[in-house]
Amino acid sequence: MKKRRKIITLIVSLFILVVTLLILNQTGVINKITNNINREEIKKEISYEVYHHVNGDTKMLVVAEDTENGIEKVIYPNNEMELYCNGKNKVAFDYHVNITNLESITFTAINTLGEEIKNTVIINEEFYKNMIKHNFINETETQKGLTINYKADSAMKQYKVGEAANWANYTNTIRLDEHQILETLGEENREVNISLRQVDKIGNEIITQTKLTIENKASYKKEDTIIEGESILACVENNELQTGNYIFRVAGTIDGGTEEVKEYPVELYNYKENANYIGQNNVVIGDISYTGMGKIDSEKRMLILKYNKDLNINEGAIITPTGTNEAINGATYLCTKKGILIYCEGTITNNGTITMTARGTVNEAGENVYLYKNENNSYEYIPAVGASGGASVTSKSSFGNSGKGGNIGTDRRTGGGGSGGAASKYTFESGTSGRGGSGTSYSGGAGGGAAYWSTASAGSDVGGKGGNAAWRDNIRGGSGGGAGNPGGNRAAYTSNNTTATNGSNGTGGLLILYASNVENKGSILSNGSSGGNGGNNSSHRRRRLRRRKYKYIL
Repeated sequence: MKKRRKIITLIVSLFILVVTLLILNQTGVINKITNNINREEIKKEISYEVYHHVNGDTKMLVVAEDTENGIEKVIYPNNEMELYCNGKNKVAFDYHVNITNLESITFTAINTLGEEIKNTVIINEEFYKNMIKHNFINETETQKGLTINYKADSAMKQYKVGEAANWANYTNTIRLDEHQILETLGEENREVNISLRQVDKIGNEIITQTKLTIENKASYKKEDTIIEGESILACVENNELQTGNYIFRVAGTIDGGTEEVKEYPVELYNYKENANYIGQNNVVIGDISYTGMGKIDSEKRMLILKYNKDLNINEGAIITPTGTNEAINGATYLCTKKGILIYCEGTITNNGTITMTARGTVNEAGENVYLYKNENNSYEYIPAVGASGGASVTSKSSFGNSGKGGNIGTDRRTGGGGSGGAASKYTFESGTSGRGGSGTSYSGGAGGGAAYWSTASAGSDVGGKGGNAAWRDNIRGGSGGGAGNPGGNRAAYTSNNTTATNGSNGTGGLLILYASNVENKGSILSNGSSGGNGGNNSSHRRRRLRRRKYKYIL
């Protein structure tokens, strides 16, 4: 009897334990479900995103949500139509409208309880900014940076400054120099439209605008004013010059004692505060964004950057003059600046690059450039004519002769251009390369063209075109052109021959640095360019501007 009671008691205990575990388990499941519901955000809203906007024509994706009660219907703006939704928690639809003359758009949704959910979209500056988000950053007193947050899946990201400009591809922060904008658009234009454009992978396009307001402290003086001084540096140092165009009139004396008066057209930018270059200075030329400073026209002036305090150039930043957007010698983006002078009252700290590589002045005869007057009344100056170019070479052998390097400049002279190589198919006829051009005060010499069984042309003596190559044979091959402004043309047996190339564009240019102190951990450069490659012969010599240090003048 006692044994039976023990068994019954054990069975009851096990039953109670199982029931208890089941209850606890169910309670845990219920708690989990409750917690998940509580964690789920209840939404009652209408949101939108513009995915197409061109000249007012606008397409947007509109999303109506009520995750608690569901959407019964959506009412389009101005009661255009109603979209029945059968209590769905989330409804998305396209809306197409021209917003040119609209001040607002109102979307309405009715949930299953009959409650209204509304969103009135105000067509204002913020609306346009939200299409393509962007931000202006003050970098110096008259320079701003513009960052643009295009959508990550955009197949095309572009911008342009002003109405007449062409689209440029956006790669990083855009530098906007107010002086340059005023010079281009006119002093009276204090508000400048900047257009932003993005195109997604399926062709939807957004074009919108933002405005850059130029404050009164920025100005640009267009008319030339004559400034007289005993040297170029004296003209910069002894005058409180407004940003703009000037003629520096200098009475100088060459080493032989001959006196002369020179007038130098200059394009001057005067920065009052510390300048900190955190990236590349972007200038729009055609539809490509280049690194550069200064106007983009073809007027030939010395570019002078005057910094009244310190100049800091960060790692990765580049200072170099811009090229012209006008075609010269059949090419664009050649440099028309007659050298660059960086004048700094404080310290130049360079962790980036200051360069005149391939920035020699195109088609400009040299002149004596009087930089500085010594205490004994002698002058430090750049001579009008630089070193001579390498002599042309002749060969009656298929092995050929290499071109000769240009002569090295001395006493602040620029270097000469190299000549091209030469070879011939037969020993009874020769190939003659083009000689290298002489340097000028504003440019290294252009390179001569290479030749095979023919005669190539010489490089320019005024910073112009590189020598054209020459080729005469009925087999595959070719000769390279000399470097210059632009590089000389290649010569090849067939037009589709890719072994021969044109000479590279650009000669070395004039670079002058003047500062109270220079801390250089980066690069200060003024090199030439390479000649073109050839199947048999080529001109490889570089034009290089020799740099000489004199009292922080480079």
